[in-house]
Amino acid sequence: MDYQGQKLSENLFYYIIILFGSIGWIYGYFLQDFTYVFYSWSVGVAISVVLCVPDWPIYNRHPIKWLESIPDRGDDDDDEDEKKNK
Repeated sequence: MDYQGQKLSENLFYYIIILFGSIGWIYGYFLQDFTYVFYSWSVGVAISVVLCVPDWPIYNRHPIKWLESIPDRGDDDDDEDEKKNK
């Protein structure tokens, strides 16, 4: 998952939780029952976990280009010491 994919996943998670929580709160307010708020929020959490936790291809649209590795200095010094000893 790249950095922009992480941002997309986090924003998607927040929007789903807020949407389901607010709909559940309004529905529970009119029915005067808090369990509807909890059920709605739980459904939102389950949907957001399915959409946001796995590494879906939509989160890998901008791959990171890494630099090539640089050899350690210690490796070069060992080679020079071996050449001097011969």
